[in-house]
Amino acid sequence: MAGTVPTEDTAGQDKPGRLTRLADGVMAVANVTATAWILVIMVLILADVLGRNLFLHPIAGVPEMVKFSIVGIVFLQISHTHRRGEMIRSDGILGLVSGRRPKLGAAMDLGAQLCGVAMSLALAWAVWPKATRAFRRNEMEGIAGHFQMPVWPFLVIVTIGSLLLALSFALEAFRAGKRMRGA
Repeated sequence: MAGTVPTEDTAGQDKPGRLTRLADGVMAVANVTATAWILVIMVLILADVLGRNLFLHPIAGVPEMVKFSIVGIVFLQISHTHRRGEMIRSDGILGLVSGRRPKLGAAMDLGAQLCGVAMSLALAWAVWPKATRAFRRNEMEGIAGHFQMPVWPFLVIVTIGSLLLALSFALEAFRAGKRMRGA
């Protein structure tokens, strides 16, 4: 399976190195940050609903904050999800091939992981210029005079999340390469 962290039964065979442990730690911190962010957004939505219904005064900008938060949360959590092997993936054929021909299955997994690296890096490459432009232009989301928030922090989160996902794919590609060589 792709994106699995070594467990106790495989720890002796595949002990993670310093880079892997550091990457796993950074991805776990990003995941915890996103989880805390979810809790904050839930409280904000609850306060907005109560403000609308009890005081006829909603909190300005909640829809904009939620819209951008969803994207930020997904990109903060996706690398950890992949690293833990919990990302949705159709691996029926890979499992069949790996059962009969492990090296060929590892080669197929290596190819899939390298495609993931390429796609994640392409996304980061595409979003980063938009983040820097939004920062330079001080681009805002919302209604002037009512509520506005900067766009660039969310674009930076997408870029960082994409880079972390690329790193996760690369670590899994390395593991698939080791399996392919029989190491």
